[in-house]
Amino acid sequence: MTYLFSHLTYLILVLILVFFVLPFISSIFVKGPREFRKRARLISEYARQKGYCLANPAAAEAAGSSSWRELLTNPSLRSFSKGSEGITDLEDFGRGTDDPFTVICSLRSKEVTIFDFSVPSQRADSSGGSIQYKVAKVKVQGLPRFSLGGNSLVHTVEIAVDKLTGKPKSSIDVDPSKDSEFAKHYWLKGADSGEVAAFLSPEKLRFLANTKLAGVIATNANYLVYSEYGALSSAGDFDSFIATVENLVAHLL
Repeated sequence: MTYLFSHLTYLILVLILVFFVLPFISSIFVKGPREFRKRARLISEYARQKGYCLANPAAAEAAGSSSWRELLTNPSLRSFSKGSEGITDLEDFGRGTDDPFTVICSLRSKEVTIFDFSVPSQRADSSGGSIQYKVAKVKVQGLPRFSLGGNSLVHTVEIAVDKLTGKPKSSIDVDPSKDSEFAKHYWLKGADSGEVAAFLSPEKLRFLANTKLAGVIATNANYLVYSEYGALSSAGDFDSFIATVENLVAHLL
């Protein structure tokens, strides 16, 4: 009887995990409880030292002090403020998983949310795992909708596939006479080429050409989003990424 009760208790905990708190603690299964708590301490301390805010302070506190069972059953952890909220219409942000340890700061009077995000691989053999991104979401309204990033073989293949499948062209060709380095280095997509061209002034094109961003910029009605491959695993990672984002805010917004 005790054996049966023990297994029923375990089953209940698993069901709670699957249906309620999986988004919060999924990274425990990837890194383990020790690394999960280590990350919570790292980001909490980083935010405290820099004077930044945590989007989910209760989550960070619980991760640092709660036992495994308490994490599973804590009702305050059944939902958390997601960094991807408001940008799920952009690229892969509608099908990935947020890291709960999200930092909010102010860069040049703009509210910026910094977080890690993982997207399941779409490889046919299902062996690709997840792709990790570090993401900055800048709150700003009135921007034209567009995306841009560095030219690559992957993007060239995407363009070829779009042509073969008859997908409407969304790329915007930048006149090389405006900035030949930008046209050489970046791809640019947008729904309204006139609005995008008006926003990306010659000065902004020159800045982007000189900067040669490692990641991708995308916008919607309320946010400018910048993302790069990789994860924010140390204070140095945060400092470097935030410095890049602040540079973007200073020159584009």
